[in-house]
Amino acid sequence: MNCTSDDVAMLERVCCGDREAMDFIANHWMPYAGEVDDIIDGHITTPEQILNVFARAAYLYTHPFFVKHAAVLRTLILLCTNTFADTVAWEKSPDDWKRQWADHHRHTGMDVVLAVAMICGGYEHARLCSQEQRSLCYHEHHNRKGEAE
Repeated sequence: MNCTSDDVAMLERVCCGDREAMDFIANHWMPYAGEVDDIIDGHITTPEQILNVFARAAYLYTHPFFVKHAAVLRTLILLCTNTFADTVAWEKSPDDWKRQWADHHRHTGMDVVLAVAMICGGYEHARLCSQEQRSLCYHEHHNRKGEAE
């Protein structure tokens, strides 16, 4: 992941300066989550590209931070995967509420970042990070009128 100085500062803040947590998020979780989305959206299509995502998963799930906190992170990642599957199933639904639900829940992977914030700094720290992180996700995928892009 190519991080700007602002990204690094935010990551340091979210992870309370824990370098292992920062590495887990920036170099493993975020790229992996993005690449899974790219497979679903058809942007990653060749066997080599798809296999590279599978290889990244092996590094992600054996990362020292993940191993130390697997009891929390494994269940959360499975729940995020389940929610993401629901968003994919409903994003093109003829039912307005399902499309809206899917749009607002497609950033479920951010919950892993917030779990890392909680592991590193406790509940109050995760609360301080929560709305900022959710705003970033929302605005990354919506225009000023709130329309999905």
